[in-house]
Amino acid sequence: MDISIESLIPFDIVRADADYVFSVVEKNGKAVLLKDNKPFYIIVKYEAASGMQMETANYTLQEAMRIVLQDAENNTMHASKLADEIYERRLYLQKNGEKAQYTQIRARCGHYPDMFEALPGNFIKLREMK
Repeated sequence: MDISIESLIPFDIVRADADYVFSVVEKNGKAVLLKDNKPFYIIVKYEAASGMQMETANYTLQEAMRIVLQDAENNTMHASKLADEIYERRLYLQKNGEKAQYTQIRARCGHYPDMFEALPGNFIKLREMK
């Protein structure tokens, strides 16, 4: 990775002048934040990072639903919030890279009635595993 001297920024500047940091990222595509005069963080402009693969876990949708619902209060969550949380955690993506829709989440309940219960109001509950 090539780093220009203009991209080096002391860490304290982030708190004092965040706009300056972002202007450096805008100009150079990245900024390297220095802590104790050593590279500590790299901020990369999204377009510059577009060649990077975002890591995603390789779970099926029902496995991702189970993981998220295990952490939810009463093991229950609204289908749209469940879809959002699965996407944010990068547990499951459709083949086109998009998040699963809440209707897809709701339909998966019907395919796995031993794992999930569809409640009124589009809430999904994880059934207790025996």
